[in-house]
Amino acid sequence: MNKKSLGTIPSEIIDFLLSPGGHSLLIKGEAGTGKTTLALQLIEVLSDQQPEYYLSTRVSDVALYNQFPWLKERVRNNQLLRAGMAFMRRSWIKEGERTGNTPEDVESETEVDRRELNRLEGQIEAGELGLEDEDPSTMHPDGSIVVELGSLLPELELAYDIVESNLPKKTLVVLDSVEALAEHYGIPPNRIVNALQKDLVEKAGTNVIFVMETVERSHLDYLGDGVINLRNVVLGDHRVRTIDIEKLRGSIISNWRYLFTLDGGRVRVMDRNLDLSTIKLDRSAKGGLVKGRSSFGWSELDRLFGGAPLGSLTLLEVGTGVPMDLLERVELALVSEQLNNGRCVVWYPQRTLDHRALPSMIIQAGGPSALDGLHVLDASDVVDETNPFVKKLEGTDLASDLRWDTLKFLMKGSKEPCASIIGLDALESVYGTNVVPKLLQHIDAMRRGGHFVLLEGTDISESLESLGHQARLHLRLENINGSVVLRGIKPSTVYHCLEVEDGVPIWVPML
Repeated sequence: MNKKSLGTIPSEIIDFLLSPGGHSLLIKGEAGTGKTTLALQLIEVLSDQQPEYYLSTRVSDVALYNQFPWLKERVRNNQLLRAGMAFMRRSWIKEGERTGNTPEDVESETEVDRRELNRLEGQIEAGELGLEDEDPSTMHPDGSIVVELGSLLPELELAYDIVESNLPKKTLVVLDSVEALAEHYGIPPNRIVNALQKDLVEKAGTNVIFVMETVERSHLDYLGDGVINLRNVVLGDHRVRTIDIEKLRGSIISNWRYLFTLDGGRVRVMDRNLDLSTIKLDRSAKGGLVKGRSSFGWSELDRLFGGAPLGSLTLLEVGTGVPMDLLERVELALVSEQLNNGRCVVWYPQRTLDHRALPSMIIQAGGPSALDGLHVLDASDVVDETNPFVKKLEGTDLASDLRWDTLKFLMKGSKEPCASIIGLDALESVYGTNVVPKLLQHIDAMRRGGHFVLLEGTDISESLESLGHQARLHLRLENINGSVVLRGIKPSTVYHCLEVEDGVPIWVPML
């Protein structure tokens, strides 16, 4: 099973549950944040090391069975075990009537201390806690009923039985959700958490996961050894899911917050601080582009946005913390795509380029060795004019430096459409902040010729907002908690997060 189909969970949580001894983990979050999905994936990941007992108010949910096919069989096995335990209790009771012995009198090398559970059931039996009119029978999703004689809390009794049957091996118990079970029996949730914490976690070395419907901080947070929160963080008109690790007692927390997606119905945390220095962008065609579009030179951008629209402006907005390595590769991919097709590129870089290294960089990006169609514009005082693809600009009048008749001469002999790549910050640093009127002259000329312009700007670009109204395609790159994300502003899209899968960078939807 590959990473995409299985999903991924923060390593801190897995290491916490695999560390020696028993541990309790509270999974909190609002409805729809993925709490049940995360709990089931933890069962799946730990299935080879820890047998499990899964109790859920949603256990009959067909969607869960479709998402986790193995769950239906395990629930069936648990119900068979439940029936078996009920039969054993009835046998013990009949035997006890003849001999005067009770199940507690039967010696076992490995037994679970049920002191807190017995205390809880004693309070229920005495009428101090709920269940005054409750029927001790249990209704299964298939409609069958198993009556467990002498048991007031059959679900919890079964959890203890399963833990005991697996001793000395560690068992993973998942209650989803604690509040629903507590409401069913009319008892406070903290009494359930407290009983399992003392009996199963501390004395029997069991891992217990409590799925909580309560998002706010409460005294239950202090009872649990670990607390994680699943959140929907709203950014503008969109949302991003995060896993916040509040505490993992006795464990090291390297990263306390992870972005994640439920794409494919699985929790998949996003990589942080990717090393982009050696990646290569996939240029293979994925079905081709519609008429009126030109490839970005990166199949993933073409897949998401259909390529660069011709006769228009594309605006790439770059937030703080986005790796320059990524921007460099996006630029080189577009330049290489144009040159490979015999087209012209007019490039005013966002940052200073090493002109001597540029030819080899283009070759590494999959471009040609011949750079006849490349024209790098440079308004700096020191320009290496020995490179034939470098054109020195005066740097005083933008309209004069980007005159259309000059550009037409540069484009002469190249196939169409041509591309213009301009860094707004670099442009403003040379020509001042009021570059929009004269820059629009260049953009309009490129539009009329059926070419396209790509402008790169950051949050400090004074011209960004004005040019956003002119753009047909407006994209934004951001760094959120160490992960690089991309979204479409025009047209509006969900966030996509950058991942490297099998050495290839891809954009994963943040659903």
